[in-house]
Amino acid sequence: MTGRRRPGALALLALALACGHAPPAPAPAPPPGAPPPGAPPSSPAAPALSARGRYGPEPSDAPSALERAALEAALARLAPRPRPSAALAVAARALASGAADGAREPLSRERVRLALAGALSYDPAPVVHLVEADPASAAEALAGELREAGPAFTHAGAGAVIRGRRAYLVLLLSRRPVALEPFPREVALGATAVLRGELEGLERPTVHVTAPSGASRTVPASGAGRSFSASLRFDARGRWLVEVVGDGPRGPQVAALLTVSCGGAPLGRPGEGDESDPADRAAAEARVVAAVNATRAGAGLPPLEASAELTAAARRHSEAMLAAGVLAHVLPGSGTPADRLHRARIAFALALENVAMGPSALSAHRAAEESPAHRQNILSREVTRVGCGIARGKLPGGERVVYLTEIFLAPVEDGTDDRLTPEARVREALWRERARLGGGALASDPRLDELAREGARAMARRGDPAPGDLADRALALGRKVAAVDAFLGARADGAARSKNVGDRRFGRAGVGVAMGERGRYGAGLLYIAVVYTD
Repeated sequence: MTGRRRPGALALLALALACGHAPPAPAPAPPPGAPPPGAPPSSPAAPALSARGRYGPEPSDAPSALERAALEAALARLAPRPRPSAALAVAARALASGAADGAREPLSRERVRLALAGALSYDPAPVVHLVEADPASAAEALAGELREAGPAFTHAGAGAVIRGRRAYLVLLLSRRPVALEPFPREVALGATAVLRGELEGLERPTVHVTAPSGASRTVPASGAGRSFSASLRFDARGRWLVEVVGDGPRGPQVAALLTVSCGGAPLGRPGEGDESDPADRAAAEARVVAAVNATRAGAGLPPLEASAELTAAARRHSEAMLAAGVLAHVLPGSGTPADRLHRARIAFALALENVAMGPSALSAHRAAEESPAHRQNILSREVTRVGCGIARGKLPGGERVVYLTEIFLAPVEDGTDDRLTPEARVREALWRERARLGGGALASDPRLDELAREGARAMARRGDPAPGDLADRALALGRKVAAVDAFLGARADGAARSKNVGDRRFGRAGVGVAMGERGRYGAGLLYIAVVYTD
């Protein structure tokens, strides 16, 4: 290709979908008698797709000479060499057709998802390259878009459409970490289908679905090792999303995303909505928070409170992902999301995290929202706070990219919004667990309460849940037997796990609770001491 190069477009699907869009090369003047621009295509348009089909097996496909040449040129530049995928080729051809027809956003998230579903591809986040060039140079131009030292892909497919003297060529590259048995793309209302497969390179598979109503849930799955089997009932007409997630060295990863039509509903429609961001980073992040709360409102859930400390933590992780060029929950040296929150001294009863990337913060969020597992985080009934942080940069090819981290948090109980103090909540939990175990009544003892409070405050000051000499001090009160349970918790009612609560030797108990202010576990956690005696 010749002519001035400009950064291409980038779109995202599910967790991350990097799309390189090379600008069209200057076209030579058509020779006399050549069809003018806009004339009927000189190659067949993308074939109409069957209304029915099954995910899993590769569909049948007959690539054109240009598509074969483009795929071979691309594979020659990639190591290890990906396997050709007919499903990706059919999807690529549909995207090329949209570009040739003048779609304003030919690689929009909705268009890519619809093309993948139509082609029976369950790849959640393929990389998409689009070039427009003279047919004779299109394959070479596409190969020139690829980096020899880029990420490793397992599958590839190329699709092309020619309009007049211009070729529109799309290449889809994917890393496919799961093999699925045949699963229907279209089901009847009320039907049940079983999703079976085996992860490759990931472990602990889970299955999630989003119903046409927008409600997302985890589906019980059976299986041994990396294999899984989940029975899915489609009880509402509309578009369903089915997802397989596995754990890897970098945390949870979406392995497969299937669009299923129930009751004859369409698989989707190409969208052209505005997902651009404000120039100001804080304003772009606020727009994501607004989108989160709009989704929650649609599900009848209360809005989340934006948290400055969570936003700062989310920004740090997004910046780390940008620097590493990796979309992941776990980066080298970062630890898990919980580890990062502990280092930031942010205590929590529950913390959930979404990470995504795209050409804008909002497009990245929309892609995460489309993933059933990520949508479950957004619609969690337990969380009350949120922090959304972004980092902006460029991909090696020059395309703009935004990394997005969303942290959802349920804070620890400090008694602020509770009719009971944390100590009263601990007693309530202990007394209930004691009754359940049949251990007889426990009596409160003011002297033991004061001793437990002193111990809890000392643990909080040290930032270490070690009880010290509390048991000896309890025996010094004239008791025959004594034991101390000391632990760190986010919720006062977690005291039910106290190991001595069912011991019949003990008839009295003292409770102390203190809020942590420092230490390796972070501020805000509850240090709980329970002193038992006869």
